[in-house]
Parts: sequence; structure tokens; C-alpha cells
Amino acid sequence: MEQRLANTWRLTVNEKKFIETALLSGLRTDGRNLYDYRKLTINFGREDGSAEVHLGQTRVMGFVTSQLVQPYRDRPNEGTLSIFTEFSPMADPSFEPGRPGESAVELGRVIDRGLRESRAVDTESLCVIAGKLVWAIRIDLHILDNGGNLVDAANIAALAALSTFRRPECSLGGEDGQEVIVHPPEVSFLDLLYL
Repeated sequence: MEQRLANTWRLTVNEKKFIETALLSGLRTDGRNLYDYRKLTINFGREDGSAEVHLGQTRVMGFVTSQLVQPYRDRPNEGTLSIFTEFSPMADPSFEPGRPGESAVELGRVIDRGLRESRAVDTESLCVIAGKLVWAIRIDLHILDNGGNLVDAANIAALAALSTFRRPECSLGGEDGQEVIVHPPEVSFLDLLYL
């Protein structure tokens, strides 16, 4: 996956030789030594559920939003989690405006699979009324600069944004006790597992 995102052009013979020589001498093309990490910076936004990640020269913004929806029939007691990625054409010349390209879709799938398989978000805690109403959590990842290591930067941005996201608290009320009342001033953090 990372290979496909990184290889958007073919190296010339001279570029390949330069990289091989640099590696043999213990340097990378960005000036780091072989075992040096990229510098990581996480800036949390003023809004709940937003974060900007700088990993080396790569920059990713993550935003989390939610809305009440009907659950899937096969999972009536679970909320949903969706990942959407957008590659800015300014981030890399290979990114094109408009519909998400294959790389954006694949990156979204990798992040989605990682969050689901790790069970980082407790989707059962997103249920409001079983079979009728659940929270749908949406993570938007905007790739602003592509300096390599997109998968790691996007994963960190998604987790950082999730960690500050607060969904509105809601309760049942009304005459029949089935009316959902959303309480905007009262917010509660998502139940994140295994972080």
C-alpha cells in the first residue's frame, strides 16, 4: 500500500544511484541518518474532533463529525465509523482535484481497516435506540503535504482527532418515551479502546 502511494513516478538511473550511494553512506535523501525518526508534531484544533499532524514533511488534517442515523440491519446495536480521504493537489503533483483517486481510496481503506480491526472505537456505545437510531462517526482526512509516510501520518491524525471528539449526549423523552432529545451543551467523549 505505502509502495503504491509512494511510487507515482519512476526514478531515473541517476536518482536511483544517488539514493543507493546515500544509503550506503548512512544517509537518507531528506538528511536523516538511517535510524532517525521523522519529527512528529500534533496540533489540536480549537474545535472538538480536529487535529493537524506533521510527520517529517507530511501534513495531514483530521476532522471528526457525527450524526444520528438508522443502524445497519445486520448490526442493529452498533453505530458506524467511516473514513474519507482527500488529497490536495498542492500536496503532491500526482494528486488531481475532483473525485478521490485510487490512492486516496486505498489510504482510506487502510486507515478504516486498522481502526476496525483494533476496535479502537467502541461502536456499541454509539447505539441510542437499538435497531432505530445510532451515531454515525465520520473521519475526514485531508492530505495537505506529502513528504512520505502517509499511512502513519493519516493514522495518527485520525486517532488524534478521535481522541478530542465529543459527541452530544442524548436521552429519550417525549410522550411515548421514544423521542430522542439531543443535549448540545452536554458532551461526552467517545469510548476509545486499546489506545
